[in-house]
Amino acid sequence: MKKVFANILPDVPYVPFLYPNLGVQERDSILFLNNAFKGMKTPFVELVSTPEEADYILLPHNYSSLKDHMRYIKEQSALAVKHNKKLIIFWHGDSDAPVNLSNVIVFRTSQYGYNQQVNEVMMPAYAEDLLQGELVLRSKRDAKPVVGFCGWADYKNAKNRFGTTVKNTIVDAVRVSGNQNIGARKKGITLRMKAIEQLKYSDRVEENFIIRSSYSGNSKTIKTDVEQTRKEYIQNMLDSDYALVVKGDGNYSYRFYEALSLGRIPVLLDTDCLLPLEDVIDYDTCVLRVDFKNLPELGAIIAEHYENLVPAEFESMQRKARAVFQDYLSIESYFRYISEKIL
Repeated sequence: MKKVFANILPDVPYVPFLYPNLGVQERDSILFLNNAFKGMKTPFVELVSTPEEADYILLPHNYSSLKDHMRYIKEQSALAVKHNKKLIIFWHGDSDAPVNLSNVIVFRTSQYGYNQQVNEVMMPAYAEDLLQGELVLRSKRDAKPVVGFCGWADYKNAKNRFGTTVKNTIVDAVRVSGNQNIGARKKGITLRMKAIEQLKYSDRVEENFIIRSSYSGNSKTIKTDVEQTRKEYIQNMLDSDYALVVKGDGNYSYRFYEALSLGRIPVLLDTDCLLPLEDVIDYDTCVLRVDFKNLPELGAIIAEHYENLVPAEFESMQRKARAVFQDYLSIESYFRYISEKIL
């Protein structure tokens, strides 16, 4: 077991990587987040009392929570350099900005392929395992594939519409100037709405959509009954052959990991996405990736994928989806993997 040294600030939550060592800290704003950490009891690393004993120095707080602690960050970086150790950073959130520190390993949820730094390692979102009981497989039918989506895919208000339009206009201006990859940075709500509109008017898929006008994963933004909304979200996936997955403000989605946990095949609108452990996991065996530039053909691509699968292959993809989540992408499995194979 690797040894880490961490200077923990008393007024800032520590990262879930340390929950088995220090205890779970309940979080109230992001709904259902606490469920992702159930059963995490065996430590992933050993906490030691001096940097000399450690294999690594750990920044024990989510990087985005340290905006008011820049001096502290620099001190931890200097400590790592002084002792010739790597500084481990976890950045769970929407940003893809670089961490401009030497000697660091950055585990992060959001990044674009063209923008990835050599010191970055992709990690899954802190997603809940939604499977209750046995895995329920859908059978291949001689019918159109059912594509499900339940979530935010409408403007909250005029301000939200205006802000989204401004952001997309800036992205388009940069793209026209020569950087084609920048098109992936369009607001997630825009891409989500376009994908849903395309599928609604496609005669080759059956849509199973529940559209919300606000984000239902945060206690500050949800406008419906929490438990009922969650039940509808889960049932929508279970009643679908494919789960439509489009990024949010960051270039990742909780929905991707939640769909896998239920053994459902994500249709990932690929906005230059980087997925965790791509050198280990063969995502093509359980995920349908569709380049965002092919969004106008989304319905046809899904239909052709479904039509080309024999029943055994369709069921195999569902089983593989569940296995990939369980073995690698649940947060406990991922932390165990990186502590044993990467650190």
